[in-house]
Amino acid sequence: MRAFIGQFLRFGTVGALNTGIDYIVFIVLTWGGMLPLPAQIISYLCGAANSYLLNRGWTFRGSSGQSPQSRQLISFIIVNLITLACTSAVLEGLLHETSWSLPACKLIATLAGLAINYTGSRFWVFGSRQGKERDAS
Repeated sequence: MRAFIGQFLRFGTVGALNTGIDYIVFIVLTWGGMLPLPAQIISYLCGAANSYLLNRGWTFRGSSGQSPQSRQLISFIIVNLITLACTSAVLEGLLHETSWSLPACKLIATLAGLAINYTGSRFWVFGSRQGKERDAS
């Protein structure tokens, strides 16, 4: 349990940094006149690139030894495309169905993707069979 909590806190720290990158890039792009959906895609991909590097090297480093890096990268891309689709749908829905500000909608959409991204990262992208067995005990 202690390992899980430490890993989740590292994931949260990396996630906060990724969110900052994503959010700042999004705001700069939309203030510059880009439409929200293309800005969402670009900003999310900037945060995702940072996420892969830091989560692979720090958050999940002890549990990723069983996965070849190419398979891990493909899995990471798939998880993040799913998360991007979900967060984009939430963002668009909030923008069209509420009177909330663009930054507030972006923040809520980002938070909505946390569970998908963590679950996919922990158990599929960076997880290993040994790590899963150890965490189950």
